[in-house]
Amino acid sequence: MIKKYITLLFLAGCACAARAQTPAELRAMLPPVDGWTLSDKVEVFNRDNLFDRINGAADAFLICNFEEMTTLDYLKDGSKSYVTLQMYRHATPADAFAIYSAERTPDMTFLNIGAEGYRAAGIVYFLSGSMYVKLTTSDESAGTAAMMEKVARALAVKIDAKAALPGLLQVFPAKDKQPRSEVYIVESFMGHKFLHSAYRASYAKDGKEYQLFVIDGKTKAGAEKMLADYLKFAKQPENPTEGLLTVHDRFNGDIPMLWRGRYLFGLVNDSGAQVDAGALLAQVADAARD
Repeated sequence: MIKKYITLLFLAGCACAARAQTPAELRAMLPPVDGWTLSDKVEVFNRDNLFDRINGAADAFLICNFEEMTTLDYLKDGSKSYVTLQMYRHATPADAFAIYSAERTPDMTFLNIGAEGYRAAGIVYFLSGSMYVKLTTSDESAGTAAMMEKVARALAVKIDAKAALPGLLQVFPAKDKQPRSEVYIVESFMGHKFLHSAYRASYAKDGKEYQLFVIDGKTKAGAEKMLADYLKFAKQPENPTEGLLTVHDRFNGDIPMLWRGRYLFGLVNDSGAQVDAGALLAQVADAARD
């Protein structure tokens, strides 16, 4: 699984570069829709001025390596109604998943659009390749909702016909996992600047919640450096060896961890859920190796 995942990351990076669509290309991908006119006005925002469009929400996008956002409208013929598209391009598909997963909630109606999408009153959001796309409207009629889904499906395929969620999410055990609780934290995982590139899933057992995480160090040396920095913070010996250990994090409690190759696996269990930390971490690590 690890070698396969590395290959997928390489291919995804190549694909991402090939699909770094320009605003003009994105507009050209949008399908014609009967009864609607695609506006000629296209606005483009980058890292320097995204705040002008989405105000305080911009910080979260910038952390997730946002690069450019293209926005334009579909105008409903003979009406004041319109649908706005905001197409956010990030550096990698993982970065796009980071902001998408931070914003989604499990109570949405999920759609098989791109890697994943969902709808609610007046919105359709989806993830495809390195793009996070939002369609919004104040017109909550059934016809407009259907139109938004149609546009989203057509656009998602053109952005990346093989879009998928990050492969490393598959290592999290299904038992007791909370629906769509998986997230990707680009930086400052658990509040520590030296921990980054972390996938996390939430679990519940007997009413008590806990979390499993996988940190991708990119290389064995990268994982070792992060773990050594973590141990230094915890005032523990800074010469870790691969295998199980516990980090005494004064902010997050005792964190059972397992280092294997480029990955750090861990468990956050401040609720006191009755779980076998060593067995769980070994299960996740073995899934990453298969």
